[in-house]
Amino acid sequence: MGELCDINRGRVMSKGYLEKHCGAYPVYSSQTANNGRFGFINSYDYDGEYITWTTDGANAGSVFYHDEKFSITNVCGLLRIKDSRVRAKYLKYVLDVTAKQYVNTGMGNPKLMSNVMKQIKVGIPSLAEQDRTISILDRFDKLTNDLSSGLPAEIEARRKQYEYYRDRLLSFDELAV
Repeated sequence: MGELCDINRGRVMSKGYLEKHCGAYPVYSSQTANNGRFGFINSYDYDGEYITWTTDGANAGSVFYHDEKFSITNVCGLLRIKDSRVRAKYLKYVLDVTAKQYVNTGMGNPKLMSNVMKQIKVGIPSLAEQDRTISILDRFDKLTNDLSSGLPAEIEARRKQYEYYRDRLLSFDELAV
C-alpha cells in the first residue's frame, strides 16, 4: 500500500467543533453508519477520489470510498492513489476483504494504524480487469443496498406475483344455471 498510495490521518474534530462550524461538507470518522459520516462542517480538507479507513475502535479496518469534498477526523486514515496502475474503487473493494486481517486487537482497543496499512500487499491486475471487477461489485452492491432497486424491488415484484396468482386461484367462473 505504501508504494501505491500516500497515507495520511485526519485531524481532531469534536462534536462541538462540528456544531460551531456547521456546513455542507461531510466529516468522516470511526463509525460505520452513514458510510462513516460523523457530521458536516463549512470547509473541507480533501477534494476528489480517496479511500478512508477506520483506524481505532470497534470498527477498525472498515473501509470507505469517497469522490467528493470532505474532511476526516483523527481516528480515520486516508489513502490517495499515487500509482496510475490502480483504480481507487478497486483498491477499496480489495481492502474490504483484506484490511480487517491486519487489525491489532491486543491492548483492548482494536487498531489499524498507518504504519500497518503501509505494509499491506495487494495484487494489481490490469486496468481492464479492475474495471470489470468494479462493475460487477458495484452492481451487486446496488442490488443489495439501494432502497430503490435490488432486494426491495425484488420483494415488490414477488408481492405482485403473489397477488396475481392469489387472484387467479381465488377467481371462479360463475356457473350458468
